[in-house]
Amino acid sequence: MSTRSAGPFRVGIVGLGLMGRRMLGSLAVHSHFEAVAGFDLAADVTAAMASEFGFEACRTIDALLARNDLDLIYVATPPASHVDLSRRVLESGRGLFLEKPLAVDLKSAEELVTIARSSKLAAVMNFPFATLPGLRRFERELLDGTAGRPLRCEIVLHFSQWPRSWHKAGPWLAGDVEGGFSREVFSHFAYLTQRVLAPLELVHASVDREPGATETRVVAEYRAGEVPISLLAGAGGAAPDFNRWTLFCESRSYRVEDWAEVSMSDAEGWASLEPEAGESRGADSQLTELAALLRGEPSCLPTLGEGLGVMRAVEALLS
Repeated sequence: MSTRSAGPFRVGIVGLGLMGRRMLGSLAVHSHFEAVAGFDLAADVTAAMASEFGFEACRTIDALLARNDLDLIYVATPPASHVDLSRRVLESGRGLFLEKPLAVDLKSAEELVTIARSSKLAAVMNFPFATLPGLRRFERELLDGTAGRPLRCEIVLHFSQWPRSWHKAGPWLAGDVEGGFSREVFSHFAYLTQRVLAPLELVHASVDREPGATETRVVAEYRAGEVPISLLAGAGGAAPDFNRWTLFCESRSYRVEDWAEVSMSDAEGWASLEPEAGESRGADSQLTELAALLRGEPSCLPTLGEGLGVMRAVEALLS
């Protein structure tokens, strides 16, 4: 991994769709990073993004990987390409920041984790809940006993339609091999749950879907250690999209709604949790952690091994 203590770290981006554009916007305002090269299969998209954000447009992935001035490569392509691209990034000696899911099959995912561990390079996944404001308090109060014994965790997800109208990610998002709200959204809450409790093990599940299509309704029960985890999720219905994760403990309970609304209860109502010192909402805190990792310092960002744990939980449900 890079040992450069002074930035900015130079980033190449592979995949310039919704997530690539978001990352470019975040990199542009973060002092530790600079986007210097990008590639997308759609040449017109690459050219447009390069013009807007001021990086060099690469005509092929080989051209991007051949550059000798990159510290990190961010991979934001459809899931089926993740393993091959990630392997090539690590073989080139660059750090890797990878979108979820890790892969489309567990065997390939396990092989990639082995490669990443052997490389000793910075290789992490983009689960934004890793830097969720309030998460450190959850973990601290669970560890010191303030929260009391965890009793259960409930995850509720609703989508008025799937894929959502703003996705514009291509047909893969509506297919049963790469897409679906379990891989795209539940995976984030699976990560959050295993982060504060333990890896998830599926107990039973009911999944509604047509052959070749993504799921429309999911009812599942997991366990994280001794803690029961319930999941209720569905697509379709005239109501705004929402998501809610609630961890009920004996003395305090914790809730995350609509990605960023974090609150705590001691049975006297819910109170919002404001960021603690050093915490911030959005991608800024993720990139700060990523810069620390590239400097060889400790970081809270999830490893590919943690991403494999999430993938196991999701694919157990869908299989």
